[in-house]
Amino acid sequence: MVNESKVEKELILEVKDLRTYFYGSDDVVWKILDGINFKLHRGETLGIMGPSGVGKSVLAHSILKLIKWPGKIEGGEIFFKGKNLFNLEEEDFDDLRGREICLVMQNSSNSLDPLRDMTYATSQPYKVHTEDEHENIEIKTLVISQLGKVSLPEPSQTSDKFTHQMSGGENQRVKIATALINNPTLLIADEPVSNLDATVAGMIIELLYEMKVKFKLTMILITHNLGVIAQLSDKVAMMYAGKIIEISDVETFYQNPKHPFTQGLLYASPSMAPRGKLKPIPGEEPDPRKYPTGCHFHPRCKYAIVKCSIDEPSLEEYDKNHFVACWRTKDIPKFEADF
Repeated sequence: MVNESKVEKELILEVKDLRTYFYGSDDVVWKILDGINFKLHRGETLGIMGPSGVGKSVLAHSILKLIKWPGKIEGGEIFFKGKNLFNLEEEDFDDLRGREICLVMQNSSNSLDPLRDMTYATSQPYKVHTEDEHENIEIKTLVISQLGKVSLPEPSQTSDKFTHQMSGGENQRVKIATALINNPTLLIADEPVSNLDATVAGMIIELLYEMKVKFKLTMILITHNLGVIAQLSDKVAMMYAGKIIEISDVETFYQNPKHPFTQGLLYASPSMAPRGKLKPIPGEEPDPRKYPTGCHFHPRCKYAIVKCSIDEPSLEEYDKNHFVACWRTKDIPKFEADF
């Protein structure tokens, strides 16, 4: 019998010094990911937050080696179940993509073929990764079962519908059903509830939570939504200017964030700011073509000292499983939220 505690602690994904750049004219380089590091164990959900354009979606596509020119993965390593993905032949990587590692992208309606029904859309990953020939009736039964698992009403009828006949929430659930049809180990969900109304978003969140618990699904959840992070994540990584600047368990993220940017983001949230008094972060995000020297956040940081503008901090363990990239971590005042 397999020891369940060991299974739950199995290291599923380890990203080391991942660097993904984009190239423009005249040798202009956009350092979108500039040294990303994190680990993810079986059954864990890592929530990834950060400003728009910081590289969250690029990170998802880099893990799956979906970066196309003018983008290029310039360095680093990604280990999945102990195997370095960048050392795999493309054929072997194709076998993982859509079977062991799946991606649910933003704007699900745009990623569904308007000329194909839901049976076709949902069954494709299964057909691609299963060598045996399939009878249409068997595929239909599998699809109906899968659509039922994601709580779509009347799945037998839904399987015959086209994307324009369905709501945004229903299309999103179809994409989740499609991603899970091969029982993957790792699911990457990129803004899974964006552009959905509150009721439908709540249903999607509940669905993802059920899938996580039932199948011990390991997830990377990319979102701007603090509520989604609170409900689904075990750990949270904050990104800024191409780097992860803080990573901790979800309770610590809300109760004791230590990076000035993380605190600033929470103070700027109506649900977190003390007594509802918002505190905007001064300045603007840096240009990825020319990041500031030292800490990329130092031009906007009220705690910055000379060292911050010269030397770049690395992620260091401030407390157990709480890592922060900041020279002044011990001097940052405790976060006071209005819970």
